[in-house]
Amino acid sequence: MKKWILAMLSVSVLCLLVYFVIGQAENVFADDDKANFHEHDEKYEKHREREEGAAEEGGKLLGWGAVSAALPAGVLLPLRRKAKWITKTFPDAKRFFVSLLKLLTKWHMFIGAAAFALVIAHGILMYFSEGELEIREYLGIIAAAFMGIAAVFGAILAKNKANSSVRSAHVGLLFTAGIFTIFHML
Repeated sequence: MKKWILAMLSVSVLCLLVYFVIGQAENVFADDDKANFHEHDEKYEKHREREEGAAEEGGKLLGWGAVSAALPAGVLLPLRRKAKWITKTFPDAKRFFVSLLKLLTKWHMFIGAAAFALVIAHGILMYFSEGELEIREYLGIIAAAFMGIAAVFGAILAKNKANSSVRSAHVGLLFTAGIFTIFHML
């Protein structure tokens, strides 16, 4: 099943890349009517504005996809800490809750890596669509950097699960990245 999900993700990313490559094609005007060049220029400008709008919307979509992927990866720790309370409060949902925790634990690293890849793709696409960096973009870059450093700590943590200082660094860096992300979105 893991290979199937990876294959579906690969096909989805490939489709997005093909969509963006096709959407970035430029029209060539080979009209010999010299009197109407200004009309062609206006059509060309409208086409460029539409292209930039599509790239920006695609970048925003990737950004929200990154947020949507980061939340399931980030909810694992609070759910684990409240597991005893949740199973006592909702005893009928214990089986579902335990299977949810197992699923999140199994896919935590893959979901986190997908979220980080979406963040990088979002940043690149938004930079190419806007062409400039302002304070909002710098906040996003800082958040992505914290997320990348946290991923390194997460990889170390995967090999040594008992190390609480590495776990604290992983969670703290991701919390800091989340705060920068919130300010980036505002």
